[in-house]
Amino acid sequence: MLQSFPVVGAIASPAGVPAASLAAESGHQPLIALCLLLGVALAVVTGLLIARLRRENRDLERLRWGAERFARGRLDRRIATAGSEEFARVAEAMNHMALQLEDRFRAVVHQRNELEAVLSSMVEGVIAVDRDERVMTINQAATRLLNVAPDTAIGASLQAVVRSPALHRLVADALHASGPVEGEVVVRSADAAADSRDSERILLATGTVLHGAAEGRIGALIVLNDVTQLRRLETVRRDFVANVSHEMRTPITAVKGAVETLLDQAGHSPADVQRLLEMIRRHADRMFAILEDLLTLAKLDQQEGQPLLELEVGAAAPLMAGAVEACRMLAESRRMKVTIDCPADLRLAMNRRMLEQALVNLIENAVKYSPPGGEVTVHAQQSAGDVVLSVIDRGEGIEPQHLSRIFERFYRVDKGRSRQIGSTGLGLSIVRHICQAHGGRVEVESHPGKGSTFRMILPRGEAPRELNR
Repeated sequence: MLQSFPVVGAIASPAGVPAASLAAESGHQPLIALCLLLGVALAVVTGLLIARLRRENRDLERLRWGAERFARGRLDRRIATAGSEEFARVAEAMNHMALQLEDRFRAVVHQRNELEAVLSSMVEGVIAVDRDERVMTINQAATRLLNVAPDTAIGASLQAVVRSPALHRLVADALHASGPVEGEVVVRSADAAADSRDSERILLATGTVLHGAAEGRIGALIVLNDVTQLRRLETVRRDFVANVSHEMRTPITAVKGAVETLLDQAGHSPADVQRLLEMIRRHADRMFAILEDLLTLAKLDQQEGQPLLELEVGAAAPLMAGAVEACRMLAESRRMKVTIDCPADLRLAMNRRMLEQALVNLIENAVKYSPPGGEVTVHAQQSAGDVVLSVIDRGEGIEPQHLSRIFERFYRVDKGRSRQIGSTGLGLSIVRHICQAHGGRVEVESHPGKGSTFRMILPRGEAPRELNR
Protein backbone atom coordinates (compact mmCIF):
# COMPACT_ATOMS: atom_id res chain seq x y z
CA MET A 1 0.00 0.00 0.00
CA LEU A 2 1.39 3.22 -1.07
CA GLN A 3 2.43 5.62 1.61
CA SER A 4 2.34 9.35 0.95
CA PHE A 5 4.79 11.88 2.43
CA PRO A 6 4.04 15.56 2.99
CA VAL A 7 6.06 18.20 1.06
CA VAL A 8 7.99 20.23 3.49
CA GLY A 9 9.99 23.38 2.40
CA ALA A 10 11.48 23.59 -1.10
CA ILE A 11 12.49 20.90 -3.50
CA ALA A 12 16.23 20.00 -3.18
CA SER A 13 18.70 20.90 -5.97
CA PRO A 14 20.70 18.22 -7.69
CA ALA A 15 23.81 19.23 -5.84
CA GLY A 16 22.10 19.31 -2.64
CA VAL A 17 21.87 23.15 -2.73
CA PRO A 18 18.68 24.59 -1.68
CA ALA A 19 16.55 25.89 -4.54
CA ALA A 20 16.22 29.24 -2.78
CA SER A 21 20.02 29.75 -2.93
CA LEU A 22 20.07 28.98 -6.62
CA ALA A 23 17.32 31.43 -7.21
CA ALA A 24 19.28 34.13 -5.28
CA GLU A 25 22.47 33.45 -7.20
CA SER A 26 20.70 33.66 -10.54
CA GLY A 27 19.47 37.12 -9.47
CA HIS A 28 23.11 38.50 -8.82
CA GLN A 29 24.67 37.30 -12.08
CA PRO A 30 24.09 40.61 -13.95
CA LEU A 31 25.84 42.48 -11.15
CA ILE A 32 28.83 40.17 -11.28
CA ALA A 33 29.07 40.51 -15.04
CA LEU A 34 28.93 44.26 -14.70
CA CYS A 35 31.72 44.23 -12.15
CA LEU A 36 33.84 42.05 -14.36
CA LEU A 37 33.22 44.38 -17.27
CA LEU A 38 34.12 47.39 -15.18
CA GLY A 39 37.35 45.67 -14.04
CA VAL A 40 38.34 44.92 -17.62
CA ALA A 41 37.55 48.49 -18.65
CA LEU A 42 39.55 49.85 -15.73
CA ALA A 43 42.48 47.63 -16.65
CA VAL A 44 42.34 48.84 -20.26
CA VAL A 45 42.11 52.49 -19.23
CA THR A 46 44.94 52.02 -16.75
CA GLY A 47 47.06 50.37 -19.44
CA LEU A 48 46.30 53.18 -21.85
CA LEU A 49 47.16 55.79 -19.23
CA ILE A 50 50.41 54.00 -18.39
CA ALA A 51 51.31 53.74 -22.08
CA ARG A 52 50.51 57.41 -22.58
CA LEU A 53 52.52 58.39 -19.51
CA ARG A 54 55.44 56.35 -20.79
CA ARG A 55 55.13 57.97 -24.20
CA GLU A 56 54.90 61.41 -22.62
CA ASN A 57 57.89 60.60 -20.39
CA ARG A 58 59.87 59.65 -23.47
CA ASP A 59 58.78 62.88 -25.14
CA LEU A 60 59.70 64.88 -22.05
CA GLU A 61 63.04 63.10 -21.90
CA ARG A 62 63.69 64.09 -25.52
CA LEU A 63 62.76 67.68 -24.66
CA ARG A 64 65.04 67.64 -21.62
CA TRP A 65 67.91 66.11 -23.63
CA GLY A 66 67.44 68.68 -26.40
CA ALA A 67 67.28 71.58 -23.94
CA GLU A 68 70.46 70.45 -22.21
CA ARG A 69 72.22 70.12 -25.56
CA PHE A 70 71.11 73.63 -26.56
CA ALA A 71 72.28 74.95 -23.20
CA ARG A 72 75.77 73.52 -23.88
CA GLY A 73 75.85 75.46 -27.14
CA ARG A 74 75.39 72.44 -29.43
CA LEU A 75 72.78 73.89 -31.73
CA ASP A 76 73.52 71.82 -34.84
CA ARG A 77 70.92 69.09 -34.08
CA ARG A 78 67.18 69.55 -33.67
CA ILE A 79 64.55 67.84 -31.48
CA ALA A 80 62.33 65.34 -33.33
CA THR A 81 58.72 66.59 -33.53
CA ALA A 82 57.10 63.09 -33.58
CA GLY A 83 54.53 62.62 -30.82
CA SER A 84 51.49 64.40 -29.55
CA GLU A 85 50.37 67.73 -30.91
CA GLU A 86 51.34 69.51 -27.72
CA PHE A 87 54.79 67.93 -27.75
CA ALA A 88 55.26 68.76 -31.43
CA ARG A 89 54.45 72.41 -30.76
CA VAL A 90 56.91 72.59 -27.87
CA ALA A 91 59.61 70.84 -29.90
CA GLU A 92 59.07 73.18 -32.87
CA ALA A 93 59.28 76.21 -30.56
CA MET A 94 62.54 74.96 -29.07
CA ASN A 95 63.97 74.17 -32.50
CA HIS A 96 63.09 77.68 -33.66
CA MET A 97 64.76 79.10 -30.56
CA ALA A 98 67.89 77.03 -31.30
CA LEU A 99 67.94 78.33 -34.87
CA GLN A 100 67.74 81.93 -33.67
CA LEU A 101 70.43 81.30 -31.06
CA GLU A 102 72.67 79.73 -33.71
CA ASP A 103 72.27 82.78 -35.96
CA ARG A 104 73.03 85.14 -33.10
CA PHE A 105 76.03 83.10 -31.93
CA ARG A 106 77.34 83.06 -35.49
CA ALA A 107 76.94 86.83 -35.71
CA VAL A 108 78.67 87.30 -32.33
CA VAL A 109 81.57 85.05 -33.33
CA HIS A 110 81.89 86.88 -36.65
CA GLN A 111 81.95 90.25 -34.89
CA ARG A 112 84.45 88.96 -32.35
CA ASN A 113 86.73 87.65 -35.09
CA GLU A 114 86.49 90.97 -36.92
CA LEU A 115 87.34 92.84 -33.70
CA GLU A 116 90.29 90.53 -32.99
CA ALA A 117 91.53 90.97 -36.56
CA VAL A 118 91.30 94.75 -36.27
CA LEU A 119 93.05 94.80 -32.89
CA SER A 120 95.76 92.40 -34.09
CA SER A 121 96.53 94.49 -37.18
CA MET A 122 96.74 97.77 -35.29
CA VAL A 123 100.11 99.40 -34.82
CA GLU A 124 98.79 101.10 -31.68
CA GLY A 125 98.60 99.10 -28.48
CA VAL A 126 95.13 98.63 -26.97
CA ILE A 127 94.36 97.56 -23.39
CA ALA A 128 90.91 97.27 -21.80
CA VAL A 129 90.69 97.02 -18.01
CA ASP A 130 87.71 96.61 -15.68
CA ARG A 131 86.85 98.81 -12.72
CA ASP A 132 89.27 96.81 -10.55
CA GLU A 133 92.05 97.51 -13.09
CA ARG A 134 92.20 93.90 -14.25
CA VAL A 135 93.09 93.31 -17.89
CA MET A 136 90.10 92.28 -20.00
CA THR A 137 91.64 92.65 -23.48
CA ILE A 138 95.14 93.33 -24.79
CA ASN A 139 96.25 93.24 -28.42
CA GLN A 140 99.57 92.07 -29.88
CA ALA A 141 100.93 95.58 -30.30
CA ALA A 142 100.37 96.33 -26.60
CA THR A 143 102.10 93.13 -25.51
CA ARG A 144 105.07 94.06 -27.69
CA LEU A 145 105.24 97.67 -26.51
CA LEU A 146 104.89 96.76 -22.84
CA ASN A 147 106.94 93.53 -22.98
CA VAL A 148 104.21 91.35 -21.46
CA ALA A 149 102.93 87.84 -22.23
CA PRO A 150 99.29 87.85 -23.44
CA ASP A 151 98.52 84.47 -21.86
CA THR A 152 99.37 85.70 -18.38
CA ALA A 153 97.99 89.23 -18.83
CA ILE A 154 94.28 88.45 -19.34
CA GLY A 155 92.50 88.52 -15.99
CA ALA A 156 95.55 89.72 -14.09
CA SER A 157 95.93 93.03 -12.31
CA LEU A 158 97.51 95.75 -14.43
CA GLN A 159 99.95 96.50 -11.61
CA ALA A 160 101.18 92.90 -11.78
CA VAL A 161 101.42 92.90 -15.59
CA VAL A 162 103.13 96.27 -16.22
CA ARG A 163 105.53 97.91 -13.80
CA SER A 164 104.92 101.51 -14.79
CA PRO A 165 103.63 103.94 -12.14
CA ALA A 166 102.89 106.51 -14.86
CA LEU A 167 100.59 104.05 -16.69
CA HIS A 168 98.90 103.04 -13.42
CA ARG A 169 98.15 106.69 -12.62
CA LEU A 170 96.79 107.29 -16.10
CA VAL A 171 94.46 104.26 -15.87
CA ALA A 172 93.20 105.39 -12.46
CA ASP A 173 92.54 108.87 -13.86
CA ALA A 174 90.74 107.42 -16.90
CA LEU A 175 88.41 105.33 -14.70
CA HIS A 176 87.16 108.46 -12.92
CA ALA A 177 87.52 111.14 -15.60
CA SER A 178 84.64 112.56 -17.58
CA GLY A 179 86.69 112.75 -20.79
CA PRO A 180 89.88 111.41 -22.40
CA VAL A 181 93.16 111.69 -20.51
CA GLU A 182 96.66 111.66 -22.01
CA GLY A 183 100.18 111.16 -20.75
CA GLU A 184 103.58 109.79 -21.68
CA VAL A 185 104.72 106.44 -20.34
CA VAL A 186 108.33 105.26 -20.35
CA VAL A 187 108.95 101.51 -20.41
CA ARG A 188 112.19 99.58 -20.69
CA SER A 189 112.70 97.44 -23.75
CA ALA A 190 113.35 93.79 -23.03
CA ASP A 191 115.70 93.30 -26.02
CA ALA A 192 118.04 96.22 -25.23
CA ALA A 193 120.98 96.49 -22.90
CA ALA A 194 120.39 98.24 -19.61
CA ASP A 195 122.95 100.95 -20.36
CA SER A 196 121.85 101.51 -23.95
CA ARG A 197 120.00 104.60 -25.11
CA ASP A 198 117.61 102.20 -26.85
CA SER A 199 116.66 100.53 -23.57
CA GLU A 200 113.74 102.90 -23.00
CA ARG A 201 110.60 103.20 -25.10
CA ILE A 202 108.42 106.32 -24.90
CA LEU A 203 104.68 105.71 -25.30
CA LEU A 204 101.90 108.28 -25.65
CA ALA A 205 98.93 106.83 -23.74
CA THR A 206 95.31 107.96 -24.19
CA GLY A 207 92.67 106.67 -21.78
CA THR A 208 88.86 106.79 -22.02
CA VAL A 209 86.03 105.31 -19.96
CA LEU A 210 84.30 102.11 -21.12
CA HIS A 211 80.51 102.14 -20.74
CA GLY A 212 78.34 99.01 -20.62
CA ALA A 213 74.78 98.68 -21.94
CA ALA A 214 73.18 98.98 -18.51
CA GLU A 215 76.00 98.78 -15.97
CA GLY A 216 77.36 102.28 -16.57
CA ARG A 217 81.15 102.46 -16.28
CA ILE A 218 82.65 99.02 -16.65
CA GLY A 219 86.30 99.97 -17.06
CA ALA A 220 88.74 101.96 -19.17
CA LEU A 221 90.31 101.68 -22.62
CA ILE A 222 93.97 102.64 -23.06
CA VAL A 223 95.51 103.28 -26.50
CA LEU A 224 99.33 103.34 -26.73
CA ASN A 225 101.36 105.02 -29.50
CA ASP A 226 105.11 104.54 -29.75
CA VAL A 227 106.61 108.03 -30.03
CA THR A 228 110.17 107.04 -29.20
CA GLN A 229 111.55 107.90 -32.62
CA LEU A 230 109.60 111.15 -32.74
CA ARG A 231 110.96 112.28 -29.38
CA ARG A 232 114.48 111.32 -30.40
CA LEU A 233 114.15 113.22 -33.65
CA GLU A 234 112.95 116.25 -31.73
CA THR A 235 115.99 115.94 -29.46
CA VAL A 236 118.29 115.59 -32.48
CA ARG A 237 116.71 118.62 -34.11
CA ARG A 238 117.15 120.73 -30.97
CA ASP A 239 120.73 119.53 -30.52
CA PHE A 240 121.46 120.13 -34.19
CA VAL A 241 120.22 123.72 -34.08
CA ALA A 242 122.11 124.37 -30.85
CA ASN A 243 125.30 122.77 -32.17
CA VAL A 244 125.22 124.60 -35.50
CA SER A 245 124.61 127.89 -33.71
CA HIS A 246 127.50 127.21 -31.34
CA GLU A 247 129.87 125.99 -34.06
CA MET A 248 129.18 129.00 -36.28
CA ARG A 249 129.20 131.54 -33.45
CA THR A 250 132.81 130.79 -32.46
CA PRO A 251 134.47 131.50 -35.84
CA ILE A 252 132.11 134.37 -36.61
CA THR A 253 132.97 136.00 -33.27
CA ALA A 254 136.69 135.57 -33.99
CA VAL A 255 136.37 136.99 -37.51
CA LYS A 256 134.29 139.89 -36.26
CA GLY A 257 136.83 140.69 -33.54
CA ALA A 258 139.77 140.54 -35.97
CA VAL A 259 138.04 142.80 -38.48
CA GLU A 260 137.09 145.33 -35.80
CA THR A 261 140.68 145.35 -34.57
CA LEU A 262 141.92 146.08 -38.09
CA LEU A 263 139.36 148.84 -38.60
CA ASP A 264 139.48 150.56 -35.23
CA GLN A 265 143.19 150.81 -34.72
CA ALA A 266 145.59 152.40 -37.18
CA GLY A 267 149.31 151.87 -37.48
CA HIS A 268 149.33 148.07 -37.13
CA SER A 269 152.62 146.45 -37.92
CA PRO A 270 152.66 144.16 -40.94
CA ALA A 271 153.15 141.20 -38.60
CA ASP A 272 149.97 142.05 -36.62
CA VAL A 273 147.98 142.53 -39.80
CA GLN A 274 149.29 139.23 -41.13
CA ARG A 275 148.36 137.47 -37.88
CA LEU A 276 144.82 138.88 -37.91
CA LEU A 277 144.32 138.02 -41.55
CA GLU A 278 145.53 134.47 -40.90
CA MET A 279 143.00 134.23 -38.08
CA ILE A 280 140.24 135.44 -40.37
CA ARG A 281 141.21 132.94 -43.06
CA ARG A 282 141.43 130.06 -40.59
CA HIS A 283 137.98 130.69 -39.14
CA ALA A 284 136.52 131.36 -42.57
CA ASP A 285 137.85 127.96 -43.66
CA ARG A 286 136.27 126.42 -40.58
CA MET A 287 132.87 127.95 -41.39
CA PHE A 288 133.22 126.83 -45.01
CA ALA A 289 134.01 123.26 -43.87
CA ILE A 290 130.96 123.21 -41.60
CA LEU A 291 128.72 124.46 -44.39
CA GLU A 292 130.18 121.91 -46.82
CA ASP A 293 129.52 119.08 -44.39
CA LEU A 294 125.99 120.33 -43.72
CA LEU A 295 125.27 120.44 -47.44
CA THR A 296 126.63 116.91 -47.84
CA LEU A 297 124.42 115.65 -45.03
CA ALA A 298 121.42 117.43 -46.54
CA LYS A 299 122.00 115.63 -49.85
CA LEU A 300 122.39 112.29 -48.08
CA ASP A 301 119.23 112.90 -46.04
CA GLN A 302 117.32 113.50 -49.28
CA GLN A 303 118.64 110.16 -50.51
CA GLU A 304 117.11 108.28 -47.56
CA GLY A 305 114.02 106.37 -48.56
CA GLN A 306 115.03 106.59 -52.22
CA PRO A 307 116.73 103.92 -54.33
CA LEU A 308 120.41 103.41 -53.58
CA LEU A 309 123.07 105.43 -55.35
CA GLU A 310 124.00 104.62 -58.91
CA LEU A 311 127.00 102.36 -58.43
CA GLU A 312 129.75 101.34 -60.81
CA VAL A 313 132.18 98.45 -60.50
CA GLY A 314 135.79 99.47 -60.07
CA ALA A 315 139.04 98.53 -58.37
CA ALA A 316 139.43 99.33 -54.69
CA ALA A 317 143.17 100.15 -54.85
CA PRO A 318 142.88 103.38 -56.93
CA LEU A 319 140.03 104.53 -54.71
CA MET A 320 142.15 104.10 -51.58
CA ALA A 321 145.18 105.74 -53.20
CA GLY A 322 143.09 108.80 -54.07
CA ALA A 323 141.84 109.14 -50.49
CA VAL A 324 145.38 108.82 -49.08
CA GLU A 325 146.69 111.45 -51.52
CA ALA A 326 143.96 113.85 -50.41
CA CYS A 327 145.22 113.51 -46.82
CA ARG A 328 148.93 113.63 -47.68
CA MET A 329 149.55 117.23 -46.59
CA LEU A 330 147.79 116.74 -43.27
CA ALA A 331 149.74 113.53 -42.63
CA GLU A 332 153.07 115.19 -43.51
CA SER A 333 152.32 118.09 -41.17
CA ARG A 334 152.04 115.58 -38.32
CA ARG A 335 154.86 113.34 -39.60
CA MET A 336 152.37 110.49 -40.00
CA LYS A 337 152.87 107.52 -42.30
CA VAL A 338 149.77 106.29 -44.14
CA THR A 339 150.10 102.85 -45.77
CA ILE A 340 147.73 100.98 -48.09
CA ASP A 341 147.09 97.24 -47.87
CA CYS A 342 144.76 96.20 -50.70
CA PRO A 343 144.72 93.27 -53.16
CA ALA A 344 145.24 94.54 -56.72
CA ASP A 345 142.30 92.50 -58.06
CA LEU A 346 139.77 93.55 -55.40
CA ARG A 347 136.75 95.21 -57.00
CA LEU A 348 133.47 96.53 -55.68
CA ALA A 349 130.37 98.46 -56.75
CA MET A 350 130.63 102.05 -55.59
CA ASN A 351 129.94 105.71 -56.09
CA ARG A 352 133.61 106.66 -56.27
CA ARG A 353 133.32 110.34 -55.31
CA MET A 354 131.22 109.71 -52.20
CA LEU A 355 133.08 106.60 -51.08
CA GLU A 356 136.40 108.42 -51.42
CA GLN A 357 135.02 111.23 -49.26
CA ALA A 358 134.06 108.69 -46.57
CA LEU A 359 137.60 107.24 -46.63
CA VAL A 360 139.10 110.75 -46.44
CA ASN A 361 137.00 111.52 -43.36
CA LEU A 362 138.19 108.35 -41.62
CA ILE A 363 141.85 108.89 -42.55
CA GLU A 364 141.77 112.53 -41.41
CA ASN A 365 140.30 111.51 -38.06
CA ALA A 366 142.93 108.80 -37.64
CA VAL A 367 145.73 111.29 -38.39
CA LYS A 368 144.33 114.04 -36.15
CA TYR A 369 143.69 111.79 -33.15
CA SER A 370 147.02 109.90 -33.32
CA PRO A 371 150.25 111.12 -31.78
CA PRO A 372 152.70 112.74 -34.25
CA GLY A 373 155.07 110.31 -35.94
CA GLY A 374 152.59 107.45 -35.83
CA GLU A 375 151.21 105.23 -38.58
CA VAL A 376 147.77 104.76 -40.12
CA THR A 377 146.87 101.70 -42.22
CA VAL A 378 144.15 101.68 -44.88
CA HIS A 379 143.19 98.03 -45.40
CA ALA A 380 140.80 96.30 -47.82
CA GLN A 381 139.66 92.69 -48.04
CA GLN A 382 136.81 90.57 -49.30
CA SER A 383 134.65 88.82 -46.72
CA ALA A 384 131.96 86.48 -48.07
CA GLY A 385 129.84 88.68 -50.34
CA ASP A 386 131.08 91.94 -48.82
CA VAL A 387 134.09 94.19 -49.21
CA VAL A 388 135.51 95.58 -45.97
CA LEU A 389 137.45 98.86 -46.08
CA SER A 390 139.24 99.54 -42.79
CA VAL A 391 141.17 102.51 -41.40
CA ILE A 392 143.41 101.45 -38.50
CA ASP A 393 145.27 103.83 -36.19
CA ARG A 394 147.35 103.40 -33.06
CA GLY A 395 146.15 106.53 -31.34
CA GLU A 396 144.49 107.23 -28.03
CA GLY A 397 141.38 105.14 -28.69
CA ILE A 398 137.79 105.75 -27.61
CA GLU A 399 136.15 104.95 -24.29
CA PRO A 400 133.40 102.26 -24.53
CA GLN A 401 130.60 104.59 -23.41
CA HIS A 402 131.14 106.78 -26.48
CA LEU A 403 131.18 104.08 -29.16
CA SER A 404 127.41 103.94 -29.66
CA ARG A 405 127.16 107.71 -30.25
CA ILE A 406 130.23 108.76 -32.22
CA PHE A 407 128.31 108.58 -35.52
CA GLU A 408 125.77 111.16 -34.32
CA ARG A 409 125.99 114.65 -35.73
CA PHE A 410 128.17 117.01 -33.70
CA TYR A 411 128.90 114.34 -31.10
CA ARG A 412 132.47 114.62 -29.83
CA VAL A 413 134.38 112.52 -27.33
CA ASP A 414 136.65 115.46 -26.41
CA LYS A 415 134.91 118.68 -27.45
CA GLY A 416 137.80 120.95 -26.55
CA ARG A 417 140.38 118.99 -28.53
CA SER A 418 138.02 118.47 -31.48
CA ARG A 419 137.56 122.20 -31.95
CA GLN A 420 141.28 122.78 -31.44
CA ILE A 421 142.20 120.46 -34.32
CA GLY A 422 139.43 121.85 -36.54
CA SER A 423 136.90 119.00 -36.45
CA THR A 424 133.34 119.91 -37.48
CA GLY A 425 131.77 116.99 -35.62
CA LEU A 426 130.02 115.85 -38.81
CA GLY A 427 132.63 113.64 -40.48
CA LEU A 428 131.63 110.30 -38.95
CA SER A 429 127.96 111.02 -39.49
CA ILE A 430 128.73 111.57 -43.18
CA VAL A 431 130.62 108.26 -43.27
CA ARG A 432 127.64 106.42 -41.84
CA HIS A 433 125.22 107.99 -44.35
CA ILE A 434 127.48 107.18 -47.29
CA CYS A 435 127.76 103.55 -46.19
CA GLN A 436 123.99 103.30 -45.86
CA ALA A 437 123.54 104.86 -49.30
CA HIS A 438 125.73 102.03 -50.64
CA GLY A 439 123.58 99.44 -48.86
CA GLY A 440 126.27 98.79 -46.25
CA ARG A 441 127.15 99.78 -42.70
CA VAL A 442 130.01 101.18 -40.63
CA GLU A 443 131.47 99.64 -37.49
CA VAL A 444 134.09 100.70 -34.96
CA GLU A 445 136.36 98.76 -32.65
CA SER A 446 138.46 100.73 -30.20
CA HIS A 447 140.56 100.19 -27.08
CA PRO A 448 141.68 103.19 -25.00
CA GLY A 449 145.40 103.73 -25.37
CA LYS A 450 145.76 101.17 -28.18
CA GLY A 451 143.97 102.76 -31.12
CA SER A 452 140.81 102.37 -33.19
CA THR A 453 139.64 100.47 -36.27
CA PHE A 454 136.81 101.84 -38.40
CA ARG A 455 135.31 99.42 -40.92
CA MET A 456 133.05 100.23 -43.87
CA ILE A 457 131.28 96.97 -44.77
CA LEU A 458 129.90 97.28 -48.30
CA PRO A 459 128.09 94.71 -50.43
CA ARG A 460 130.28 93.65 -53.33
CA GLY A 461 127.29 93.99 -55.66
CA GLU A 462 127.07 94.11 -59.40
CA ALA A 463 126.87 97.10 -61.70
CA PRO A 464 126.05 97.57 -65.41
CA ARG A 465 129.27 99.34 -66.37
CA GLU A 466 132.89 99.84 -65.36
CA LEU A 467 134.49 102.90 -63.80
CA ASN A 468 136.90 104.79 -66.00
CA ARG A 469 140.35 104.16 -64.65
